[in-house]
Amino acid sequence: MESNQLNSPNNSFDDSQGKDINSQELKTDFDLDKFGIDIETDIEKAVSRNIFPVEVFPLPVQEIINATNENLDFPIDFIGSSILYAVSVAIGNTFKIEIKRGFQESALLYLAIVARPGTNKTHPLSFAIQPIIDRDKKTYRDYEQAKQEYEKLLSLSKSERQTQGEPVKPIWNKFLLSDYTPEALAEVHKFNKRGIGVYCDELAGWFKNFNRYNKGSEMEFWISNFNSKPINIDRKTNEPIFIPVPFISVAGTIQTGILNELAKESRTQNGFIDRILFVIPDNILKEYWGETEINPVIIQNWAGIVTQLLNLPVKWDDTLNPVPEILHFTPEAKKLLFKWQRENTDQCNEAESEALAGIFSKLDMYAARLALILQLMRWACNEGNKETVSIEAVKGAIKLIEYFRLSAVKVYSIIASSNPLDKLPADKKALYSALPKVFTTGLAQQTAKQFEIDERAVRRFLTERELFSNVKHGYYEKRI
Repeated sequence: MESNQLNSPNNSFDDSQGKDINSQELKTDFDLDKFGIDIETDIEKAVSRNIFPVEVFPLPVQEIINATNENLDFPIDFIGSSILYAVSVAIGNTFKIEIKRGFQESALLYLAIVARPGTNKTHPLSFAIQPIIDRDKKTYRDYEQAKQEYEKLLSLSKSERQTQGEPVKPIWNKFLLSDYTPEALAEVHKFNKRGIGVYCDELAGWFKNFNRYNKGSEMEFWISNFNSKPINIDRKTNEPIFIPVPFISVAGTIQTGILNELAKESRTQNGFIDRILFVIPDNILKEYWGETEINPVIIQNWAGIVTQLLNLPVKWDDTLNPVPEILHFTPEAKKLLFKWQRENTDQCNEAESEALAGIFSKLDMYAARLALILQLMRWACNEGNKETVSIEAVKGAIKLIEYFRLSAVKVYSIIASSNPLDKLPADKKALYSALPKVFTTGLAQQTAKQFEIDERAVRRFLTERELFSNVKHGYYEKRI
């Protein structure tokens, strides 16, 4: 029998870093009282705190979250969201959820944990993915043993190999990557079509590397992956790679002070940032070390839950590609989700800024994805089945969405308030102000002389993409 742990009074939200955004845009009244969801509608009260809704998780997972918070000083928001990511990777391509015929979503997430340095961002994510790392350790050991046997067979003479059969080169079927090239990522996914995860301790490195290997295309790759579009890579030196059902979840941490990195390379205009779930608690500080020890049973319980999900079987078609099992909503769960979606659509259409409309537009699919994650998590904890998605899972998904909605609003307000001109030295700031909207390289160099800026420094200055657009050869336009 499934239990409903959703009667917590903690439904208030905080937008302390986004007070300049119109309160009408932050309205979160979805009129869902009759479904047992009490979402705060008074914006004046809502600015107190944006509380991560621990109550949406199965009881065993709630115990893990609370125990790691009390004994390891893991912030609730960080360990709760990290658990969502770990479950996402563990599910992979085993299941999808169907909203209606022809409209399905996977458990894929893009997650960013945001806080100042020293606030224990990394350890909760490491704890959550440890059972998956342990699985990778085991499969790597198996791979090493198979490779030794393979090399041993290769050393045999041709006649001996004919007797024993030609050896098959082994592969390492791994789940997690942290340092990779795009080509290596595709290669790993080719061998593990069940699904993989990318874990970045510093998420800013993920963004900065987008154009490191293949100019301009990697961001488009990640946008396409989010929508489960097939991966098709043609390579000059090796075999082509085709992955018709990709699944790559991403999670990492980023410091609040460098959130402005997200706004570079047009990532706010092409919808890339709208695809990220942000975790950014209010007023979080570095904690003193506690002296209590975590019960080993807590660690064992979490490993058991993730292992249960990692052991979910994968169905394959005749081309050896995964065929995810499809879960449908119960009638009452579907009714609730569709009602919420209509209200969320109104929020998108009524938003006074494109930034907020972009945030809200991706929440629809995330509501379905989080419902799938919660349902299978409930199954792994013996609190639900894996035949249908229950109303409890949908209620929990909506509560999580409201948390992530206000977190994203806060992130956007921080990004919007960061002016790249404020970081310039006085001479370059004066040069920028003196230049017309559109100008030539020659005019920039001539104008720079009055501020005693040499030609080489001017050329470097004009390459700052957040400040200038290269209209055509020799012509630039100011972006601010």
